[in-house]
Amino acid sequence: MATLTEVDYTRVSTDAAERFVDLYYTALNGARNTISSFYLPTVTQENGRTLPHISYNGEHVSDAKSFQERWEKQMPYTHFEAQSVNVHVMNPCILPMEGKSKRDAERNMSLIVQVSGSVRLEERKAGPLRGFSDSFILVPNKEEVGGRGTGKQDTGKKWLIQSQTFRFVV
Repeated sequence: MATLTEVDYTRVSTDAAERFVDLYYTALNGARNTISSFYLPTVTQENGRTLPHISYNGEHVSDAKSFQERWEKQMPYTHFEAQSVNVHVMNPCILPMEGKSKRDAERNMSLIVQVSGSVRLEERKAGPLRGFSDSFILVPNKEEVGGRGTGKQDTGKKWLIQSQTFRFVV
């Protein structure tokens, strides 16, 4: 059984958070038709709640497709700039890892990512500037683990949003 060290957890979580933040905010800025691909497919839990959980400025959004549609149809031009990214391993072992490799262990954790920064609305250089705070729980993309689902190993999104809470900051 593979055992990860604190250095491994730090490396994996930092790399995942940096890559995710870069890709996600790039999508919000200009590739809005890809937004829903950053989220888990919608599932209903035993308690009746659905995942992913998306809270945007205090309003619950029912699913990733609805969130994407809102961005495509209702949101003005945006330019996000992440100024601070903080990541921690939330759950270091989601599933039992008996007989699994180190690589499998690196993809068997959940992460909590906190992002703060600014977003320029409406115009690239002169639009109003607002602060924002965004928190994510990321889980491994089951289709991506081991390269399944894409035909190539290490392509596509390795981590998906299970929960998100976004707020504009005053």
